Amino acid sequence: MEWVRRPALTRALTAARDARLVVICAPAGFGKTAAVSAWSAAAEETRPFAWASLDEHDNTPAALWPTIVAALDGVIPGLAGQRADLGHQDVEGVVLPRLLNAIAARPEPAVLVLDDFHVIQDQECRRQVETLVDRLPPTFQLVVISRAVPALPLTRYRASGDSLELGMADLRFTREEATRLVRRIAGVHLREADVRDLIARTEGWPAAISLAAGALRTAADPAAFVADFTGTHRLVLDYLSEEVLSRVPAATRTFLTRVSTLGSFTAPLCDEVAETTDAAEVLGELERANLFLVPLDDHRRWYRFHRLFGEALRGELARTEPGAVPALHLRASGWLSTRGLVDEAIGHALAADRADLAAGLFAARWGEYIDSGRLLTVRGWMELIGAQRIGGDPRISVCAAWIAALSGDRPGTRHWLDVAEALPYDGPLPDGSPSARFALSLLRAFFGFDGVPAMVAAAETAARLEPDPLGAWYAGARFTLGYSRYLTGDLEAAIEPLEEAAQHTTTVPAFRTLATSVLSLVLGALGRTTQAAQLARTAYRLVETRGLPESGTAALADAAWGAALAREGRHAEARLVLEPALALRLTVVGLSAWPTLILLIVLADSALGSGDAETARAFLGQARDLVATERDCGEYIRTRLTQLRVRLPETPAASGAAEPLTQREQAVLRLLRGDSSLREIGHQLFVSTNTVKTHTRSIYRKLGATSRDHAVRRARELGLL
Repeated sequence: MEWVRRPALTRALTAARDARLVVICAPAGFGKTAAVSAWSAAAEETRPFAWASLDEHDNTPAALWPTIVAALDGVIPGLAGQRADLGHQDVEGVVLPRLLNAIAARPEPAVLVLDDFHVIQDQECRRQVETLVDRLPPTFQLVVISRAVPALPLTRYRASGDSLELGMADLRFTREEATRLVRRIAGVHLREADVRDLIARTEGWPAAISLAAGALRTAADPAAFVADFTGTHRLVLDYLSEEVLSRVPAATRTFLTRVSTLGSFTAPLCDEVAETTDAAEVLGELERANLFLVPLDDHRRWYRFHRLFGEALRGELARTEPGAVPALHLRASGWLSTRGLVDEAIGHALAADRADLAAGLFAARWGEYIDSGRLLTVRGWMELIGAQRIGGDPRISVCAAWIAALSGDRPGTRHWLDVAEALPYDGPLPDGSPSARFALSLLRAFFGFDGVPAMVAAAETAARLEPDPLGAWYAGARFTLGYSRYLTGDLEAAIEPLEEAAQHTTTVPAFRTLATSVLSLVLGALGRTTQAAQLARTAYRLVETRGLPESGTAALADAAWGAALAREGRHAEARLVLEPALALRLTVVGLSAWPTLILLIVLADSALGSGDAETARAFLGQARDLVATERDCGEYIRTRLTQLRVRLPETPAASGAAEPLTQREQAVLRLLRGDSSLREIGHQLFVSTNTVKTHTRSIYRKLGATSRDHAVRRARELGLL
């Protein structure tokens, strides 16, 4: 196999001159021998190297030591003449002392290399090599090259600082090294993206990169070849079969292929899937044997296979036990689901062609993941299960509607609501909802996409359909009832359901935090400022403690805390809380408008309280734009916005426009100030690009403008912005 210079690796080895023992341990094809050869030939390395290449015949003391003595002949003058004495049967009593005396008698430094040390399985041989290491003089260094972790007291050597160990991670090729090797072997200059892909697929395994480079010589499309280079490629499969798998016992090989169905694994999971009882011992042996096993923690509990090795094993499994694959995935799904590892359990259920099982897991556990801020994970489940399967199951259609709503996908929300309502389903849902009708009512009340009056009606329905305080979603129903009443201005009536939800101990934490936040806003509006501040601080800390600054829970908690700070006159601190929360919500078009409106109202109120009328006017303008896009914000919000506008100082009357701008044209005009395209403005206003173009042309005509910048400039001159 051709090679490339690896100066960084050579420097690391050369710098370890004071280490009594250097261990280079990695699976086949990681360039262990090549690295030491390059080190011995480096200009900065002046010591001579004695090289003993070991094989299976050296696995006895009588064979091992003559091989080592023969290797040392070239660096220790006169050693050849002592070979008869050193061939004595008593290794520890005669051979080792004489050999060590000969080594000590050499004044110049030297290095002894024991290559392929993994072939030495004899306990006496290993103990004798340990004795050699312990008694080596400072002038001599022993280098052990091995595929398996050598049975030497490495922990003791590490503790004394007497060793250097290099493993798979240290020997992986870098992007630059892979580029040079491919260029040297194939004469091909890969694009940087293709080199990154090759490194990711091979995990820097030098032998695999070399094999790929050889095949690239004749590849018509190098990028396509790299994209198709996996562990089942014939070159990789042949190499692994000859160099690795052929040396593994049949029982271990079966264990490996069955466990390869797992992305990551631990011993109990392996026992469940492979139907064994000794997986912990087998994994320990595999790790010591360096059989492409990658630890995932520092406690040797979870592992994965090297990517190409895992792919090769799965290819072997498909060839030898194709009928067993679904059962293996099914056993994995069962084990993982009982331990709360739902993401992995769903993937294995689908791999077992058990969409019904995957759907059940999804429908039962999605809420927990959403509550912990893992919306992307749950959306990934939806993609795995597929729209066709979701559309045929009312249980997961309801979940899909929730996930679409949380993602700001209003068309998707309406689609899945329609699907779920059209599918007959009686009885509770797997997530604990008492019925599909309850779940859909709660969703409508939670997001309020149909306007505040419809939100109130949906909340009342949800509260009526879940009267059981022990129900999983009882607090959610009570929260939406109080929340919707707050948005209508029925503040006194909002208190009781919000208090009940905030004090509920058996619900998901998000509902308690949401209820605490809105209760703070209600009490603040009623003048009960001390209690409101205490509740706001509690809600804000709950969000911070749970590490969910970007969750839907955070916006209302931020609004409550910002309002409390503003009431205390701490306006600068309030804006530091409120403005990032607002900016975050505005990054996702289509989210529920009401938390965003609450943030804008609190921000405008705080800005007016600090005397910053222009900032207040800007926040009120954003609020008006948002209200214009919603179906019905309700009388209370309209009143609050009017009250804030009344507090604004007078602005010069607009003049010079032939016609006044409509409310929607004003919304478009405000968005024309930024960098958003017309298409992006349409997304923000929930209208088509053509509609935005129509409004823009009308704005130009009314303002006498000829361009976007001109229109914004004219609007400022006229006091419209």
